[in-house]
Parts: sequence; structure tokens; C-alpha cells
Amino acid sequence: MRLLGDRFWITALAMLVLGMAVPGDWAWLRDLVPVALGGILFCSGLRIAPRSFLADARDGALARRLGLMAAVKLVLIPLAAWGIALLVAPQWATGVLLVAAMPAGFTSIAIADLHGGRRAAAVLLVALTSALVPLTVPGFLIGLAGGGQATVAAVAERAGYILILLAVPLALAQAVRTIAPAWTARHDRAWGPAAIACSCVLVFIATAGNREGWTHWPLARLVEPVLVTLIPGAAALGAALLLRRRLPASEAVVFAGAAVYVNNGLAVAFATRFYPGQADVLLPCLLMQIPMVCSTALLRRLFPVPETRP
Repeated sequence: MRLLGDRFWITALAMLVLGMAVPGDWAWLRDLVPVALGGILFCSGLRIAPRSFLADARDGALARRLGLMAAVKLVLIPLAAWGIALLVAPQWATGVLLVAAMPAGFTSIAIADLHGGRRAAAVLLVALTSALVPLTVPGFLIGLAGGGQATVAAVAERAGYILILLAVPLALAQAVRTIAPAWTARHDRAWGPAAIACSCVLVFIATAGNREGWTHWPLARLVEPVLVTLIPGAAALGAALLLRRRLPASEAVVFAGAAVYVNNGLAVAFATRFYPGQADVLLPCLLMQIPMVCSTALLRRLFPVPETRP
């Protein structure tokens, strides 16, 4: 079970390799990417009770800090990552921008718990960035990265797609919590591993379903997109270090986890839908898993939270 727990990265990397190597034509799997993403969000949503965080949401000081964190996460980090990519690896700049602009992933809540972060702040930051991302990502990709004609219809299509991907599974999860609270609570320990399992399946589906975009590449060329994913990872850690002095320690580690551990599953689904066959966009979204896992190991050292004594 640890392969769907603290060692999930082993399973995720194995599915990535399997998606690259398994023989056959798997292009038909592309249509299942949103289904796998929905599974991640649905299982994650079953563990969240919004009412328990209403009091924290009304805290004016926390709300202002959350607004600052969301602005840095959704605007400053993507712009910084995109600017660096344009200078050092312009071919990959759109993919870097896309994955850097993603909202905080639900895994960042677990990371906050693990490192002593304030859970309410972690949940609210995931909710806030997820609510705002339909407004930010389409504008970035169309306005900055040339992702299609900048028309109202184009922006609305991309915004609507993101909104549906996020809202439907989360709404279903809350409906299940309301209809069957005892059943949901009884299986609470299963929802986390189930979400991770869906995440690993998503890695395989997205890799195998889109690999025709890079199967003709020499193996050495695949090192380049791995190195490129260091750009959004470094931008996220850098922003977290700069913001550390303006936040309580228990919220600084929350922001660091949210900045580093993005919802790259959403990025994969978006790239599959709007950039089909474009390896330079999809691969940074897929391979972002590597720096995300590595960066989280630094959080306890870089963002220590003092232990509270009874």
C-alpha cells in the first residue's frame, strides 16, 4: 500500500516508463485523460468537508494572505517561468507556462499536513486557486504563448473546459458526502490511495496515448524536457522563499507545497485537448512529476514550522 502512499512516486514513474515502452497503438486512450483526472478530484473531494473551513474563510487577515499567495501562484510564478523558458529553451516555453500556471494540487494538502502546515490554509488555497484558474490560464496561453486566436469564444471555450474538469467531480464528491456521510467516513482511509491510483493511471494514459509525438526522438532528446521542468520548479521555490518572511511559518510551508505541487493532471488534460500531438507542450506537464517529488523533500528544511508545546 505504500506504493499508493508515501512511495507513490515509484508507481508514478513506473507508469510513465510503461506508457513510453508498452507496444501497440494506444492513441485511443487520449479520450480517457479527463476521466482519470475526474477520479483524482472525486476521491480527493471525498476527504474535504467545506463547512469545517467556513470559520477560517471568514478570517480577514487569512483571506488577505490567501489572496497574496494566489496572486503569486497564478500570476507571478507562471510569468517568471515563462520568461526564463523563453531565454533558455523557447521551444518548451508554452508547456512550461501551462504547467506553471496550474492551481495548487490536492496533494499539497497532504504535504501541508506532513510538514506541520495549517490545514485550513492549505484547503482554502487549493479551492481559491482552482476557482481562479479558468480565468488566468486561457488568457496566458492565448495572449502570451500564441495558443490560438484571441477571441472571446476561444477564451470561453478553454475557461469552460477547465471549469468543467474541476467542478463536476468535486461537486459529485460533495453530493456523495451529503447523501452517504457514514459510508464516506467509514472508507476515509481509502480515498487518498484511490486518488493516487487514479493519478498513476493518468500518467500511463497520457503517456501512451500521446507518445506518437515523441517516439521518433532519440533517447538523449528526452533528457531536455526533464531539465526544462526544473524551470517552473525553481520559480515556485524561489517565490516561496521570497514570500516566506510575509507569512506565518505554518502558512509559508503551505504556500511552498502549493507552489511546487501543482495540479499537473489538469495541465495534461488541457494539453491533450488543445495541443494534441504537441510533445513540446505535453511533456513538461507529464514530467513535472519529477521535480515536484524532489522539491517536496526540501520543504521541511527550507520552511521549518516550530513545534507547538502543550
